[in-house]
Amino acid sequence: MKLTEAKYLEYSINVFKEFFEERESAKMPTYKILWKRNNKLFFADTLKFDEDYYVLKPHIHSDLSTTNNRINVDTPDSFPADIRRVCFDTYLNRPYSHPDNLYKHPYALLKEMINFVNTIEKNIDDPEYRLLNVSYLGTDIKIPFLLVEKDFELEPVSLIKVSKN
Repeated sequence: MKLTEAKYLEYSINVFKEFFEERESAKMPTYKILWKRNNKLFFADTLKFDEDYYVLKPHIHSDLSTTNNRINVDTPDSFPADIRRVCFDTYLNRPYSHPDNLYKHPYALLKEMINFVNTIEKNIDDPEYRLLNVSYLGTDIKIPFLLVEKDFELEPVSLIKVSKN
């Protein structure tokens, strides 16, 4: 899976979490994606979110100070608004469906979201080629960020529940 697809995968899982927390006024489990590359397993974030689930992108000002700006969700055909719209239309706004059952079963959620992401058109303006909060399984190695090449590929292996809040 290319990094752009991985960003869509991570975001679609977060859209589910946000939807259920708002609808049920309760915290849902948080899942982290366990990735595999070159036979090494690791956790990493492809995106940075704020507390309201907006995707953040770093911005450097002319005085060299930095801030994290929210990515615009007003452009319906580009990331992240495109995935939100398709995710809601496909899973969350359908009468008589129970997508909360899907979210509560990590194996089914990951499998379904991989299939979902593989079927949609991806449109990210200026994607950042980096991973955040990288930690390799079985080691004490933790890296705050890792710059990667444009054609970087990684394989989603599992979803791990990291909290109930």
